[in-house]
Amino acid sequence: MSRFCASTGMLKTSAENSDILERLHVREAVSHLDYYFATYLARVFSQEDSLVKIACALVSSALARGHVCLDLKTLSGRELLSPGKEAPPIRLPRFEEWFKVLHASPMTGKPGDEAPCRLPLVLDTDGCLYLSKYYDFQERLVQVLADRIRSRPQALAPAFVRSQIHRHFSRKDSEHTRPQRQAVATALQFGFTVISGGPGTGKTYITRIIRDILEAHALAFGLPVPRFLSLAPTGRAASRLKDGATIHSVLIPRKDRPGFVHGKHHPLAADVVIIDEASMIDLALMTRLMEAIPVSARVILLGDADQLSPVQAGAVFSEICRADVMAPLVVSLTYNFRSRGKTGIDNLATAIRNNDVDETARILMDGQYPDLVFEPPEKDDPAMLESHIRSGYGPFMQQPDMGGALDAMDRFRILCAHNTGEFGTLQINHVCEKVLRTKDHSVIRDRSVKQLIMITTNDYETGLFNGDTGVVLQEKGILTAGFRMEDGMIRKFGVMDLPSHEPAFGMTIHKSQGSEFETVLILIPDRVSRVVTRQLLYTGITRARKKAVIRGALQVIREAMSRPPEQTCRVSDRLARLKDLSPPDIAMEV
Repeated sequence: MSRFCASTGMLKTSAENSDILERLHVREAVSHLDYYFATYLARVFSQEDSLVKIACALVSSALARGHVCLDLKTLSGRELLSPGKEAPPIRLPRFEEWFKVLHASPMTGKPGDEAPCRLPLVLDTDGCLYLSKYYDFQERLVQVLADRIRSRPQALAPAFVRSQIHRHFSRKDSEHTRPQRQAVATALQFGFTVISGGPGTGKTYITRIIRDILEAHALAFGLPVPRFLSLAPTGRAASRLKDGATIHSVLIPRKDRPGFVHGKHHPLAADVVIIDEASMIDLALMTRLMEAIPVSARVILLGDADQLSPVQAGAVFSEICRADVMAPLVVSLTYNFRSRGKTGIDNLATAIRNNDVDETARILMDGQYPDLVFEPPEKDDPAMLESHIRSGYGPFMQQPDMGGALDAMDRFRILCAHNTGEFGTLQINHVCEKVLRTKDHSVIRDRSVKQLIMITTNDYETGLFNGDTGVVLQEKGILTAGFRMEDGMIRKFGVMDLPSHEPAFGMTIHKSQGSEFETVLILIPDRVSRVVTRQLLYTGITRARKKAVIRGALQVIREAMSRPPEQTCRVSDRLARLKDLSPPDIAMEV
C-alpha cells in the first residue's frame, strides 16, 4: 500500500493513507474519467496500492492529452499541482519504487510475456506504461514500418527516371527544386517515402509528377498501369488530391463492430498509395491504414513534421521523420514557392520553425510586412475584436445562398489555443454570434443568422467526419446544413439529422490542421499553458494564405517557443532497437 508524507510531499507505501487518488480527484488534479477508470481497474484486480491506482489515473490522463504512454522516468519525483487550488502540491514517487510496484501488479503485462496485451496495462523495460490497446497499436505499426523499409518495389529504369525528372523540372529554379527532385527520385526508387513540408512547398505538385512518371514508365515498357489511391484524413484535404478520398471511406468502417473492412488480411487493391496530411493521423488510424496497404505497394506520406500532434493520441508522422533508420527515405521541403520568402507569414513561420525567438520577435514588432499584423493586448480589446469579427465574417454573412456561403466560409477564421477561458472557442463563438446578429450593439435583431459549424465525431451513415466544416442557414424557412464534399458537390442535411457538432466561427488551432484560410486571427492566451507551444504557433500562422493577425503578448510567445516539444509515442525508439533493420542506400541522386 502507499501513504502520503506531508513533510516531503512524497507518496510512500502504507495502508492508512490509501486514499491519495481520492484527494487528487477532489483537488481536480485528475479528471472524473481518470479517477473512475483507475478505481474500476483497482476493484476488478483487487489492487489497493495507491501507486498502482495513481498510475492508472495518470495513464488515462496522458491519453487524453495525446500521449499513448506514461513515461514514469520523466514523471517520477515531479509535483502534481491542483488547478485553481491553493492546496500544496503532491510529489510523485521515485522511479525505482513505482516501477517495482507496477511490475508486480496483476493488471500489468510485460513485453516478454506470451500475450502482454491480454491485461489492461503494459509496462515496458524503459518504464513507459501503456494502455494495452495502444501498446498493441504501436508494436504493430513498428512491425509494418520495418517491413516497408525493407521492401523494394519493382525497379524502374534509372535512365528513364532521370530523363522524366529532367523533363518536369528543366525550366524550374534548380536550386530550390533540388529537394523536390530528390523527393520524386526517392519515391520512384523505394517502396516507402516521407515528404515533409509546410503549405506552399509543393508536396501535392510532387505527387502529380510521381504519378505521371509511373504511368509513363508503364506505357513505355508495356507494363500494367499502376492502381493509385490518394487518401487524406479529411474530406477537405482529400478534395485537393487527384481522385482523392478520405481514409475512412476507403477502409470502410464495419457496422457490427469496431474496425474496418480492409486490413492486414483483406488489403486494399492498390499499387501506389499517396497519403496527404499524414501529420494529422493518429497512432490507431495510421496502424490500421498501413496494415491495409499491400507490402508490394509504394507508399508516399505527405505532411508537416513541425505541425501540432493529431487530435487523437500519437504523433506518428513526426516520429517517423525523426527515426534514424528512415533518414534516406525522408525528404524535407522548406522553400515556399507561393511567397518565395517575401511575405511576413512565410518569414515568421520559418523563424518559429527554427525556434529563433529573437527573429520571431523582430518580425512581429517591426510591422514591415503588410500580410502580417501583430496586436499586443490593449484596453480596447473588445472593440478591436468586434471590428475583426465584422470585417472578417462580413462577406460570409452577405452570401444569399448555400453555395455562396460555403465558398466564402474559408475567407476568414478565428483560431484559439483553448476551448475554455476568455480567449477560448466557447467564449469567442458566443461573442461572434452576438456581434453578427446585433445591428445596433443593444439587441439581437436577426436570430436566423448563418452559422459555421464543425462536425465533432465520425458518422458513417451521413458520410460526415470529425473536422468537417459546413454552414447552417434557413432555406424555405427550414434550418439546413450544407457541406461541400470531396467531389465538390454540396450535400444538405436537416440540422436535427446532423451528428454531434459545434460552432466554428472560432476554432482551436489543433482542429484547424489540414485547413487554410485567406485571413486568420490568432488569439494568444494571456499566459502559457501546456498546449501553447512553438508547434501551436507554427500551425496557426501557416493556416493563413494571405494575411495573419496575431493578438497577444510577446512575452507569452517567447515562453511558448522555449517549451520543448513532447514525445507522444515511442515509434522512433522502437525502430532504432530492431537489430536487423538498417537504413537503405540511396542509389539515385538527381
